[in-house]
Amino acid sequence: MQGNPLRASDLRVHNQNIVLSRIHASQTVGTSQSEIVQATGLKAPTIFRIFSSLEEEGLIRSISNDLEEGALAKKGRRPVNFIVCKDARYSIGIEFWTAYLSIGVFNFLGERIYSSMHPLADRVTADEVVSLIVKQVKEIIEELNIPMEKMLGLGVAAPGQVDLAQNRVAYYPRIVGMKNYPIVEVLQQQLSLPVILHNNCSALAFSEYRYGGFDHDGSMFTFLLRTGVNGAFVHDDVIYTNSKSLTIETGHIPINFDGPRCSCGSRGCLQAFLQDLDPDSVDNRLALFEGLDAKLKDNDLQALRTIERAAGYLVIAMKVIMRFLAPKSFLFVGCSATVSEAICNQVRRLISEPDAFETAPPKIFATSYDPLLAQKGASDLVLVDFFR
Repeated sequence: MQGNPLRASDLRVHNQNIVLSRIHASQTVGTSQSEIVQATGLKAPTIFRIFSSLEEEGLIRSISNDLEEGALAKKGRRPVNFIVCKDARYSIGIEFWTAYLSIGVFNFLGERIYSSMHPLADRVTADEVVSLIVKQVKEIIEELNIPMEKMLGLGVAAPGQVDLAQNRVAYYPRIVGMKNYPIVEVLQQQLSLPVILHNNCSALAFSEYRYGGFDHDGSMFTFLLRTGVNGAFVHDDVIYTNSKSLTIETGHIPINFDGPRCSCGSRGCLQAFLQDLDPDSVDNRLALFEGLDAKLKDNDLQALRTIERAAGYLVIAMKVIMRFLAPKSFLFVGCSATVSEAICNQVRRLISEPDAFETAPPKIFATSYDPLLAQKGASDLVLVDFFR
C-alpha cells in the first residue's frame, strides 16, 4: 500500500518553492517565466499563476533586461526578468565556539546588512551562550526595525558534534553543559522564530564550497583548525551527515591507539595529536598554531617541523576519509593564510604519491578562517530549509 498522496495544497506550495528558489538563485541578473518553464517542466499557465502570486506577496519584482531587449526587439516583445525583493525576507546566521560568538543578518538577496563579534568568557556555560544569543538577536531585530513576519529564522552553527534529528548539540567539552543540549528548543521558545541547527565546521564548509572560489569539482572536504580540529564534507551542494543524522567528528578519527589521551576519553585521536603539538594555544583558547606566523615567515626550523608533523597526522586522517568518501578536493582552514598554506604545502608533498586506490591525488586548497563566511553559511542553511 502506498503512502498518503500529495495533497493539492502541498503540491502548490512545493511548486511555488521550486520557482521562488530558482528566482532567488538568479540573484540580481534575474530570470524570466519562460526560463522557469524550461528549467522546471511546469506548464506556462502554472508558472504565470505562481509568478503573479509571488509578486502580489511582495516576494519578487520585475526588472528590465536591457541586454536582451535589442535582440528580441524585432519580435515586438520585451523580455522581463524577475528577482527577489531584497527586503521581503531576512535571515540570521550565528556561529560560536569556545572563544567567540559571531552574528550576521542577511536580506533576501543574501547581502549582509549587519555583523558583530562577541567574546565569550572562560568557562562559559551553554545557558550563558544561549542567553547572549537571545539578547543579541532581539536587540539586532529591534535596531534594524525588521518586522517579525519577515524573519525566515536563525541558522545556528554550533561547535562539536550536532544531532540533527534531535536538534541538539551532542557533545562539545569546551563549553560547560554543552552535552545533549536542546539548543533549538530553547532558542525557539525564547525567540519565537524557526531555528536551523548544524555544526559550525559544516556551515563554514558549505559557505567555502559556494563562495570560496575553489575549483573543487563539486566535491570538497574541509578541515577547520581552531582550538581543536573538525571536518565537513560537501558534495553536490549537500552537507554530508552520517546514518544517525549526526555531523561527522573528523577530529576524533583514531590515527594511533597508543597516542595521547583525547578530551573525548579515547586515545590517539587526530585532535589529541594536533593539540599535543601546541598545548599553549589550547590552554589560552587560541586557534592551533596561532603563534607560528612570524616564525614560519622566518623559516624557523622548529615551527616548520611542527607544521610538518601536523601535516603528517592530517594526511593519515585524509587517507581514511578518501577511502570512505572519496572527496575530489580538500580545504584546510587555519588561523591565518601563512599557517594554512604551510600545512597545505606539506600535505601536498606527503600525499603526492599515488597508491593502489588513488591514481591521482585530490586537489588541495588553503585559506584562513573568516567569521563572515561562517555567518553566511549558517544563514544559507535557513534558506535551504525555507525553499525545501
